[in-house]
Amino acid sequence: MQGDGHVVLVVEDDEGIRSLVVEFLRDEQIRAEEARDGAQALELVEAYRPLSRRVCLILMDLMLPHVTGVDVIRHVRSLGDPVPIVALSASRTHLAEAMLAGANIAIAKPFDIEQILSVVTSQCPHGHD
Repeated sequence: MQGDGHVVLVVEDDEGIRSLVVEFLRDEQIRAEEARDGAQALELVEAYRPLSRRVCLILMDLMLPHVTGVDVIRHVRSLGDPVPIVALSASRTHLAEAMLAGANIAIAKPFDIEQILSVVTSQCPHGHD
């Protein structure tokens, strides 16, 4: 786990998508930490507490094994943490549910990687090393 500074948490169970996003962010000199499922995301949420001091953004897939993305969003919001959360899903229903749970932005899959970069740079002004 990387030290302090602003980190983007990338929570995605599809290894290809997760690797693409993480590598793209790192190529842009943006710190990224990855989780492959909701349970691992909850572990990272606890490890990085208080989130808003160490994490500038969470990119959250919603259809995850073990614990859903919506449940992770609800947990983060139950902590009272204002860290921005971007919900990612091909399902409009799931995106709407994520917004009700406390996500700040909803992006439909398939997404354009430049769209992700735009959101990250707008939410993480100090995300670059």
